[in-house]
Amino acid sequence: MWFWPTPLPGHEAVSLYGTFVRNALLHPEKTAVVAGRKRISYRELLNAVERVACGLGTLGLREGDRLALLMPNCPEFIVAFYAAMKLGIITFSINTMFKEDETNHLLGDAEPKAIIVHGNYLPLVAGSERARQGMMHVIVAAAGESEAKSALTFESLQERGCPEASPAEIEPGAGAVIAYTSGTTGFPKGALHPQENLRFHLEGISAHLGLGSDDVIIAALPFFQLVAFLIQAGMAMHTGGTVVLLEKFEPRGFLEAVGKEKATFFSAVPTIYHMIHAASRELEVDLSTVRFGICAGSPLALDLRREFERKFGFRIIHCYGMTEIALIAACEDPLAPPKGVSVGRVLPYIRLRIAGEDGSPVEAGQVGEIQIGAERALARYWNDTGESLRGGWFATGDLGRFDEEGHLFIVDRKKDMIIRGGFNVYPAEIERVLAQDPRIREVAVVGIPHKRLGEVPKAFVVLRDGATATAEELLGLCRQKLANFKTLEAVEFVEPDFFPRNALGKIVKTRLRIPRGKP
Repeated sequence: MWFWPTPLPGHEAVSLYGTFVRNALLHPEKTAVVAGRKRISYRELLNAVERVACGLGTLGLREGDRLALLMPNCPEFIVAFYAAMKLGIITFSINTMFKEDETNHLLGDAEPKAIIVHGNYLPLVAGSERARQGMMHVIVAAAGESEAKSALTFESLQERGCPEASPAEIEPGAGAVIAYTSGTTGFPKGALHPQENLRFHLEGISAHLGLGSDDVIIAALPFFQLVAFLIQAGMAMHTGGTVVLLEKFEPRGFLEAVGKEKATFFSAVPTIYHMIHAASRELEVDLSTVRFGICAGSPLALDLRREFERKFGFRIIHCYGMTEIALIAACEDPLAPPKGVSVGRVLPYIRLRIAGEDGSPVEAGQVGEIQIGAERALARYWNDTGESLRGGWFATGDLGRFDEEGHLFIVDRKKDMIIRGGFNVYPAEIERVLAQDPRIREVAVVGIPHKRLGEVPKAFVVLRDGATATAEELLGLCRQKLANFKTLEAVEFVEPDFFPRNALGKIVKTRLRIPRGKP
């Protein structure tokens, strides 16, 4: 049976599901998703969404309940997301590189009623407290033969059947997604975003970039990052375009997919642009169908950007965004020449200001903290009683400045964060793991330069009196407890009086980043 619903009147105003259904009704036979050899039309995709929504309903999930997603880039991820949006269920994604402790922390924090997990990651979930105590339905996607016989699978969920249900009446401020980002406390924090906010972002960015139903978007960035999911799959579903799924980025596979599917747009981090450029020396590369690519996470070096654009004939667009604002706040104009390493102008639907130490706006040219108007930022942090929005503004922790023409430049990060190949790494999270080792008296982690990845973490460690440890032991501890992209690259053992400190005794990490022998 095919489910073919009509959105409720006015429902589309705040619902991601509503815009998706609109496009499915307009272009039912058009390809919505390409995954390897599989091509899924909008009709087929919507039918799967409706069936999964029914299945989740039979499991007892209702508006406001949480659904965890632990999958690589795959069609099931997209189907589950839009099924949840129909029912008003709040989704959150778990990084596929997380280890057991990190996964269990998120499950304990969000308390999902169900999790959809790819068979490859089932061991991370099977031993969790919520699964063992029967507080969470475990639904296995891409199940192997043994799992298919003993577990609730994604396929069997679609066969449970139920009367066709109308979409939930989504209130404008109702939560849709919890996007986890590592916090300065050392534990991941979940930024809660409402559907209305996500839809505003997609509408504004698609208009700014001129994206439409003719665009073919390559999805090489991992969907467990909310920004990556929205700018790739979310954008395609919002505009009626096509999204081509890559389970992970690999230069040859990426370039082959661009050529085969005649891709027009992709989003990447500087590391990926470096890898594409390097691969083009040995591989035959045809990027002639690409109109432009987004570069986020950090600016691309000017010399590489110029060489890349000259060689491949399309613009690289710098943008600025973060998990707490769901997508992008500032972006270059695709039709205007770039201005250095600026991330462009603030998008029309965003309020952004540069604030001084006293919280008041500073003049053009002066450096201050970037703050985003509350209406386009997170609603709040999940299970966090602290105040994330003050006086109608969200403080990003990034330092920036405007020039006289309104171009935004990112100057530094006020927050103690490392960006490693496009992934955010918070030193406090690594420090928390190392501090659990009884041999360690004190530790400080900072980012050090890396040619390809931008930055990688390094730990300065003070051991307790009489204790011994090796760098390899501490590196191994981090590899055991943390996702690979968070683990240390270097350890330096130092004496207790090594650390530079401020008047309150806090370690001044900016001085730790200065290479030895430099002022």
